[in-house]
Amino acid sequence: MKDTKDMILNASIEVFSEKGYTLTTTLEISKKAGVSEMTLFRHFQTKNNLFLSAIKQAVGESFTNDITIDSGKPLKMFVADILHEKLLSISTHHALIKMLIRETLANQLPSELAFTKMIYMQITDKLETYIKDNQLSLDAKALADLMVGMLLKYAVMSDLSYHTLTKNKQKDYLNPHLNMINI
Repeated sequence: MKDTKDMILNASIEVFSEKGYTLTTTLEISKKAGVSEMTLFRHFQTKNNLFLSAIKQAVGESFTNDITIDSGKPLKMFVADILHEKLLSISTHHALIKMLIRETLANQLPSELAFTKMIYMQITDKLETYIKDNQLSLDAKALADLMVGMLLKYAVMSDLSYHTLTKNKQKDYLNPHLNMINI
């Protein structure tokens, strides 16, 4: 039998993906999970906590926590690794990510859940660390703008399932983007 917490998280991912953060109620999630609303709150205390836990479970820690990527690699490989990891997560959880973007851009999420800002800050921080560690003269924010723009474009406009592509096809998808930013 599934753990109650997992049942609540799975139900919440489904309901949040379909209705968004604002329109989803904890009562709907508890009904979908087959538990009482009191049980839901016993496990998560608030809708925000449940939402963040559901996002972490669905898309992994890379979207909610710092990502670890080797800053000893050449810049192009470093950027490719970041983009690859983010594209895998976006592709695997496309409906959920689209909802997060939509809700963030409409200012419907609490600031700690503002998805696009979270991704931008993660990428900017990683780039700034890489630039400092490698003593490069490069504008981290400008490069982050391009990278996040590419990720958002993929999330909103692409029907391509990046995560199902072979490694070579994934490289084929990334290379024109990396070449455009000329790094």
